[in-house]
Amino acid sequence: MTAGTSFDSPLFHYSFGPHRPMLRVDPGARLRITCPDSDNALADGTVLPASRRQRDDATALFEGNPLAGPIEVTGACPGDEIRVELHAVTLDRDYGQTLIAPGHGAVPGRMLEPLRDDGSRESVPRHMFRWQIDRAAGTARLANPIGRAPVEVPLDPFVGCIGVCPRWGQAISSLYSGDFGGNLDVRLMRPGATVHLPVFREGGLLFVGDLHAAQGDGEVIGGAIETSGVVDCTIGLERGTGLKSVRISSAERIGAVGVGGDLALAVQHAYGHLLNWVDDLTPLNRWDAYNLLSQCAHVTIGNMLESSCSAAASVPRSLFSISDV
Repeated sequence: MTAGTSFDSPLFHYSFGPHRPMLRVDPGARLRITCPDSDNALADGTVLPASRRQRDDATALFEGNPLAGPIEVTGACPGDEIRVELHAVTLDRDYGQTLIAPGHGAVPGRMLEPLRDDGSRESVPRHMFRWQIDRAAGTARLANPIGRAPVEVPLDPFVGCIGVCPRWGQAISSLYSGDFGGNLDVRLMRPGATVHLPVFREGGLLFVGDLHAAQGDGEVIGGAIETSGVVDCTIGLERGTGLKSVRISSAERIGAVGVGGDLALAVQHAYGHLLNWVDDLTPLNRWDAYNLLSQCAHVTIGNMLESSCSAAASVPRSLFSISDV
């Protein structure tokens, strides 16, 4: 593949797994990867046809978060590390959407539903918010708010889903995440960052999808500003690093991702993975490093809606004398 090659996956998958590669690239390849939105809609508003969707006659698939790929990386072997350097996430249409619905979100219904004067509770509505995206201004404005006051937010596009084939040949829904990556929804995966992914099988099998125009920590309503776009990235390969879980680095910060059955466990894992990374990168005593994380690290909450919650713990690179990671 030549640098800057466009890749519009002939088939999109709804699971991270040992699927037939849609593309093979050499390390160092630069790609522009087309990504539909989480509901399978493309830039022109049409939806992916059945011929371009993963099918499994033996079981039902959750047909959300369609994943471009897998992309096989030549020479990648278990114990290696795939590095995806994110140059740009380019939104390719002027609207996005976010669903509010009963039971769809992180805040319990009893806390969401205000009491009326008569003692009854106002029910959570079912409503598809439509956002008008102004790429030139870098903003998104609600086109159909439930109330009268206008709502506008700054754009901060990033990649929601990224990962490789899980260990042991598993196939895991694009709803979920783990040490292979997955539906992480961590806002640190924005342009300028590099996502470090462990390799569990030959070729790695990289998947990318679920672009967000903006999202707060936790995606608490049950969705971000869901939209489509193109991911401009370079796919690198580091051999024999023994990486075991996802890391994220940028010019400003280094971070590690944790996944767990609840948010507390995800944060614990993120801090544990980050401590190990700092221990490897720097001459600091491990317990001094642990103390430093306690004073200087930040937590970014990713997905807290499914049974595999995600979070990233990160620290400023300026705290250490490190160069390439």
